[in-house]
Amino acid sequence: MEYQVREFINEKYTKAVNILKDNLKENYHVFYGVRLSEILFPASEYGTDAFFKEFELINSVILPLVIFDLTQRKPMMIISFDKIL
Repeated sequence: MEYQVREFINEKYTKAVNILKDNLKENYHVFYGVRLSEILFPASEYGTDAFFKEFELINSVILPLVIFDLTQRKPMMIISFDKIL
Protein backbone atom coordinates (compact mmCIF):
# COMPACT_ATOMS: atom_id res chain seq x y z
CA MET A 1 0.00 0.00 0.00
CA GLU A 2 1.08 3.52 -0.68
CA TYR A 3 0.21 6.46 1.49
CA GLN A 4 0.57 10.19 1.25
CA VAL A 5 1.24 12.18 4.37
CA ARG A 6 -1.30 14.95 4.83
CA GLU A 7 -0.48 18.29 6.36
CA PHE A 8 -1.52 17.85 9.99
CA ILE A 9 -1.10 21.45 11.08
CA ASN A 10 -0.54 24.43 8.82
CA GLU A 11 2.08 27.14 9.27
CA LYS A 12 -0.09 29.76 11.00
CA TYR A 13 -1.35 27.27 13.59
CA THR A 14 2.19 25.95 14.11
CA LYS A 15 3.32 29.49 14.91
CA ALA A 16 0.36 30.01 17.24
CA VAL A 17 1.03 26.76 19.11
CA ASN A 18 4.70 27.67 19.57
CA ILE A 19 3.85 31.16 20.83
CA LEU A 20 1.28 29.76 23.24
CA LYS A 21 3.62 27.04 24.52
CA ASP A 22 6.31 29.64 25.19
CA ASN A 23 3.95 31.99 27.04
CA LEU A 24 1.46 29.82 28.93
CA LYS A 25 2.00 28.74 32.51
CA GLU A 26 2.86 25.10 33.06
CA ASN A 27 -0.65 24.14 34.20
CA TYR A 28 -1.97 24.86 30.69
CA HIS A 29 -1.69 22.68 27.61
CA VAL A 30 -2.47 23.47 23.96
CA PHE A 31 -4.41 20.86 22.00
CA TYR A 32 -4.84 21.02 18.21
CA GLY A 33 -7.75 19.66 16.17
CA VAL A 34 -10.06 18.49 18.96
CA ARG A 35 -13.63 17.50 18.18
CA LEU A 36 -16.17 19.45 20.22
CA SER A 37 -17.75 16.13 21.22
CA GLU A 38 -14.56 15.33 23.18
CA ILE A 39 -15.45 18.24 25.48
CA LEU A 40 -19.26 18.50 25.35
CA PHE A 41 -21.90 15.79 25.66
CA PRO A 42 -25.60 16.35 24.89
CA ALA A 43 -27.79 16.86 27.96
CA SER A 44 -30.77 15.21 26.22
CA GLU A 45 -31.73 11.70 27.23
CA TYR A 46 -29.38 9.15 25.67
CA GLY A 47 -30.97 7.21 22.82
CA THR A 48 -33.51 9.86 21.87
CA ASP A 49 -33.67 11.57 18.49
CA ALA A 50 -32.81 14.87 20.17
CA PHE A 51 -29.66 13.34 21.68
CA PHE A 52 -28.40 11.99 18.36
CA LYS A 53 -29.22 15.24 16.53
CA GLU A 54 -27.31 17.25 19.14
CA PHE A 55 -24.42 14.77 19.14
CA GLU A 56 -24.10 14.89 15.34
CA LEU A 57 -23.95 18.68 15.50
CA ILE A 58 -21.24 18.88 18.16
CA ASN A 59 -19.32 15.96 16.67
CA SER A 60 -19.09 17.79 13.33
CA VAL A 61 -17.23 20.73 14.90
CA ILE A 62 -13.44 20.56 15.10
CA LEU A 63 -11.79 23.09 17.38
CA PRO A 64 -8.48 24.30 15.92
CA LEU A 65 -6.70 25.24 19.16
CA VAL A 66 -7.90 24.52 22.69
CA ILE A 67 -6.13 25.90 25.73
CA PHE A 68 -6.80 23.42 28.50
CA ASP A 69 -6.25 24.02 32.22
CA LEU A 70 -4.71 20.84 33.62
CA THR A 71 -5.39 21.92 37.22
CA GLN A 72 -9.10 22.64 36.76
CA ARG A 73 -9.34 19.97 34.03
CA LYS A 74 -11.42 22.09 31.67
CA PRO A 75 -10.97 24.08 28.48
CA MET A 76 -10.22 27.76 29.05
CA MET A 77 -10.11 29.15 25.50
CA ILE A 78 -10.71 28.21 21.88
CA ILE A 79 -8.60 29.90 19.19
CA SER A 80 -9.44 29.85 15.50
CA PHE A 81 -8.29 31.88 12.52
CA ASP A 82 -11.36 30.76 10.55
CA LYS A 83 -15.08 30.35 11.19
CA ILE A 84 -15.75 27.25 13.34
CA LEU A 85 -19.46 26.67 12.70
